[in-house]
Amino acid sequence: MPDSVLGIDIGTTAIKAIVLSIDDGGSARVLAAESIPHDLLSPHPGWAEESAVIWREHSLSILRLLSSSVDLSGLKAIALTGMVPALVLLDEDMAPIRPSIQQNDMRTKEELDELRLLLDDDEVFSKTGSAINSQHILPRLMWLRRHETSAFSRTRHICGSYDYIGYVLTGNLHVEENWALESGMYAIRERRWCSDMLEKAGFDESILPPVASCRDIIGYTTEAISSATGIPKGIPVYAGTADHVASAYATGAVEEGSLVLKLGGAGDILLASASPVTDRRLYIDYHPSLSAPYIINGCTAASGSLLKWFSLQFGGSFSELDRMAEDVPPASDGLVILPYVLGEKTPVFDPYARGVIYGLTLSHTKAHIYRAILESVAYAFRHHLDIFREDGLPVKRVFITNGGSTSPLWRQIMADVLGYDVVYIKKNPGSCLGAAFIAGTASGLFDESAIDAFVQEGIATKRDERTKQLYDAAYAKFRMLYPALKSVFRS
Repeated sequence: MPDSVLGIDIGTTAIKAIVLSIDDGGSARVLAAESIPHDLLSPHPGWAEESAVIWREHSLSILRLLSSSVDLSGLKAIALTGMVPALVLLDEDMAPIRPSIQQNDMRTKEELDELRLLLDDDEVFSKTGSAINSQHILPRLMWLRRHETSAFSRTRHICGSYDYIGYVLTGNLHVEENWALESGMYAIRERRWCSDMLEKAGFDESILPPVASCRDIIGYTTEAISSATGIPKGIPVYAGTADHVASAYATGAVEEGSLVLKLGGAGDILLASASPVTDRRLYIDYHPSLSAPYIINGCTAASGSLLKWFSLQFGGSFSELDRMAEDVPPASDGLVILPYVLGEKTPVFDPYARGVIYGLTLSHTKAHIYRAILESVAYAFRHHLDIFREDGLPVKRVFITNGGSTSPLWRQIMADVLGYDVVYIKKNPGSCLGAAFIAGTASGLFDESAIDAFVQEGIATKRDERTKQLYDAAYAKFRMLYPALKSVFRS
């Protein structure tokens, strides 16, 4: 059996895993892949939760499926990825106490206001590379301490999604460095926890596990895991990285100026950078790339999740809705949507923001609204491109990936709104592939050039300059809407 590596993705909508086999020449190919879906829980407006217990069960199920379908006797390494910074609370027995609080959860409006009184926002930004925002862990801990005192009092450790599965596989708890960085409590240059921030907010640093970088071994698969799943005992497990970073890595975005548009449940926009450029309106992460070790990025909280809501509420599969929307002209006959149905992350960082349909008339149809939703996500991405330009960050090539990118219509809208040709990697499995690449490069089985074999079948979508001019006018309206309504959202 040839050597192989395994990547596991604890995603927003599913657990996914992929096995790459390695030939004698160091080339990698997909040997097997599995996926098991799970649901996002939103019991109250603005809430986003998931079950860590289900993550564990589905991860073990996937490993059993893989070990029964392919020979894993040559397995040499496993690496992990997942959404960040999901918050998992663990008790003294290392069992999850409550559902995780997901990265796009927006319940902490009051706590954010309080935290800005406790901490100097300029100092937080200077240390961590990001301003205080709803994605940070401290305001979520403050909310739990106030509203779920029993759960909070039982908490002994906190971690992220893929960190928890790393514990399940190895018995060792850690948090990966990008979870630490996006938690808002980690110094980007000194690479350490900001103890003073925790102390001022009234929390003990003992709840924070050790931090591991993406190519660190966090432990080895246990005898119990081997017995439960059939995968070999003693396989090194690498910390891996955040799912949006792994997804960018898997597209071949390893050179400075490579831009990735990730159309998942949320919408990520990621730009590989050789230097740690920080901006209050954006995030920054560590990138596995050796030539561009940082990734400057942003996230619109609702992307595919907004489309899924529309499909469930008003009927029609995505392919049917796409066909209807193709007959609607670009810019949707004056209809402009703010996609802030979960509040918004970058670049406005406003949990009070809400979705808006502007310009609605009796002549508009279901198809108009659907197309306007597709365009709204593209406008939100373009807002980020404006900031990249302001910061002097070059954009040299644009990739598009994840579930929404399978839509030719959405790809064309992205190209025309952004003003760049976009390359769709047709057979790219996404974040789990990026994790598998980390496992392969960290274990020395292959180098970064192995990624090239997976991005050769890209489909280019050319921008249309005349259509872009139509979108320029609609985008100007999009940019006017949020500032005009900000005070209304607050009220």
